[in-house]
Amino acid sequence: MTFSKYSVSFLLFFCSTLLYGQHSSLLHRPHMALKEWRFQKGVVYNAQSVDFEDSHWEKVTVPHTYSMEAITGVGYYRGPAWYRSVSEIPITMKGQRIFLRFEGVGQEAEVFVNGTSVGTHIGGYAAFCFEITEESRAGELNTIVVKTTNEPNFKRIPVNDKLFNHYGGIYRPVYLFATENTHIRPDYFASSGIFLTLKEHDTEKAALALEAHISSNSGNGEALLSVRIKNKQGPTVVMKEFPVTLTAKDTVIHTSVTIEKPKFWQGRQAPNLYTALVSIQQGAEKDTVAQDFGLRTFEIDPEKGFVLNKEPYRLYGVCMHQEWQQIGPALLTEHHEEDMAQVEEIGAKAVRLSHYQHSEAAYRLADEKGLLVWAEIPFVHDYSGREAENAKQQLKELILQNYNHPSIYVWGLWNEVRAYDSPDEACVTLTKELNAQAHQLDPTRKTTSASDRGMESNMGNLTDLQAWNKYYGWYYGEYEDMGKWLDEYHIKYPSRPVGISEYGVGGNIYHQDSTKLEKPSGDYFPESEQTKYHEITWRILEERPFIWSSFVWNMFDFSVAGWNRGGIPNLNHKGLVTFDRKTKKDAFYFYKAHWSEEPVMHLVGKRDNKTSKKYRDIKIYTNQGKLKLYANGKKLRSTPKVNGKIAVFEKVPLISGENKIKVVGPRGIEDSMELLVE
Repeated sequence: MTFSKYSVSFLLFFCSTLLYGQHSSLLHRPHMALKEWRFQKGVVYNAQSVDFEDSHWEKVTVPHTYSMEAITGVGYYRGPAWYRSVSEIPITMKGQRIFLRFEGVGQEAEVFVNGTSVGTHIGGYAAFCFEITEESRAGELNTIVVKTTNEPNFKRIPVNDKLFNHYGGIYRPVYLFATENTHIRPDYFASSGIFLTLKEHDTEKAALALEAHISSNSGNGEALLSVRIKNKQGPTVVMKEFPVTLTAKDTVIHTSVTIEKPKFWQGRQAPNLYTALVSIQQGAEKDTVAQDFGLRTFEIDPEKGFVLNKEPYRLYGVCMHQEWQQIGPALLTEHHEEDMAQVEEIGAKAVRLSHYQHSEAAYRLADEKGLLVWAEIPFVHDYSGREAENAKQQLKELILQNYNHPSIYVWGLWNEVRAYDSPDEACVTLTKELNAQAHQLDPTRKTTSASDRGMESNMGNLTDLQAWNKYYGWYYGEYEDMGKWLDEYHIKYPSRPVGISEYGVGGNIYHQDSTKLEKPSGDYFPESEQTKYHEITWRILEERPFIWSSFVWNMFDFSVAGWNRGGIPNLNHKGLVTFDRKTKKDAFYFYKAHWSEEPVMHLVGKRDNKTSKKYRDIKIYTNQGKLKLYANGKKLRSTPKVNGKIAVFEKVPLISGENKIKVVGPRGIEDSMELLVE
């Protein structure tokens, strides 16, 4: 085992580093995760130098953020910071090409290897990859330094943090790896270098175009390209091998493959996946990349809504940020798995990964679970007129790094960006350019955007699809106005599909007195009001199948530094689950009863457990049949009033002191709660 200066051992070659978030393209390449670093916040002179003294710096483990006070304090640090790692590169990598891959650094980074700058990256959410063959030394200690900053930059999106925190640090995994001298390019915008596109299909066969980006130190010569496609957990279905001529250092190879009796990716019903093992061999050297993909088609119909593989497929789900109260954005694979498991549990068919490129683990898990994904760049809220170049870069990275995910069905270009004055504002021009760029990079998917303006606006309807963030009854109007607006839109623009990109209201689990509601910016957000809102709004959405997708804002509570509303500072309370992931609010179970096929039996209002009244209505969210209610061990003879997935036993008698309530459904599924009559 090799040890670094900081006494850190690394998992090499084919060890089980997937738990750390390993990119699939590393599976067949020797690699090591760079986890242990020295860290210092602030302006530091010459910290990139090999002989810089850093023994007094803090020891940290990546993923790491230096912005946790955004969650716990007032404001947070926005400025530079440094990371240093001194590690031995295995002698076995000598003679190979060596790369560094960062999955995400917030919000800007410059990387140094042995004192030499090897590259910079601007943007806090996409991966980036630098070749360090010339600067590194296999078999010796190498000094790797990252200078990063999360300070505001009007030439970078997002330009401000009014809607979510801009965390700083190396908050996603870092890998050092080696390839053969002729290889499939890992530095082509940090993608896998392999792109698969479904061209033609029927029940008997599916024809795909395959594009491979090859790099060779020799610059030219003959090589052998092989393609092997197999079911994700099954037999090989395609084998193809043919000679290619490499005419330059970087060569793009196009070929086609055909899958007989294809299995399509069918969303939650059957998320069938394939793996393409693509190899380039020159002489005795062979480089292989594993790329997962799925086969599916989709379209948006103004009347039928979303159509998957030629069949109507109702899309509803949740929006999601990528942060936990305990660790901010520095999530491990287990945290991504927990988040997606809860999205799966609630029965969602889609997820909007807001408002930026998420971790690669999130898209992979969506593929595996059959969740349709709205993926987007952080062109959010405000604009400076100087961010166009960076916005285009981030869109290109988003598309190329995630092109093969069958779960992704739309590319989101902006959220709540407003052109108040004219259709010639910089944000309008930029949207048109981003839209054209998206179609040039990926002709197979639609573009979309999330508007908080009216049916017509300077920014509206510039993308293929338009969706709206609607908060009726919270920021304006009444809850029932959602239905009126949808019907008005559908009648006025019958050929335009309509989507709801956000809807929701705040709900604090520590607030239970519905008479004290202070919306939208007060100090009291009772959970029962959130529950009431979703009961009304989901009924409105459910009755209108023409909506091509609808997303609850938000799956989880999340931090917004400087907010002070709803009784907990720095928190947006609109989540269906608390920020720490420990408590599922009543509204979570409301949706689970409607969306999930799993048995659901949930007594509503468990946290509203003190009363002075002798009678109380007992509400249950359930997708089960006949219910039995017990109060203090006695079965009630009354039957509940049932409205869809909501059952209510009216005026249940209570006794002074503690009351034990239990509801039992078919096959013994049950739930219980305690009420205290004071």
